[in-house]
Amino acid sequence: MKNLIVLSAIILTSTFAFSQNKNVLEETVTKTTKIKTNKGEQELKEQVQVTQEQDVQLDASDRNKINQDLTTSPVKVTKQETVIEGDSKVILDKKTNFVCEDARCDFLPTENGFTINSSNKDLNATTYQSTNNKYIVETSNGKGIGYFDGDENFIVEIHDKDNNTVIKRVYKQQPQ
Repeated sequence: MKNLIVLSAIILTSTFAFSQNKNVLEETVTKTTKIKTNKGEQELKEQVQVTQEQDVQLDASDRNKINQDLTTSPVKVTKQETVIEGDSKVILDKKTNFVCEDARCDFLPTENGFTINSSNKDLNATTYQSTNNKYIVETSNGKGIGYFDGDENFIVEIHDKDNNTVIKRVYKQQPQ
């Protein structure tokens, strides 16, 4: 009797595990670029993973029929962009939290880079990715460049025209 109950439980859980009410399509595209730096030739990989999920919905007019038609349902598309430079791997797919000058900064991905939003207005910026995996950074203080270091921190260097100096900001990534 005990074996019958265990066997029934296994069959039931395996039946529920294989039932799927979603169509999922995943695609990964990897682009490799070689750049020359003062340290020699370096390989830079950019990986984009696109996932499309769509709920399976049956047409209500075909209820109680063997072969039922599907109705269209909205498709949820998620995109994950990963940049691999040497041994460091930076994911820019979703909102990420950083801290700079004791203020929380939210990095929100856009099509060409990301925006930096903070309660400290001096830390807000818009970034655009350039060809050598550096970022062009626009702030209220001026324009500069940005890059990720080996610890996945975002470093921004801005030229201050008024003082003829370079302002360096370090945005430290916070664990999720």
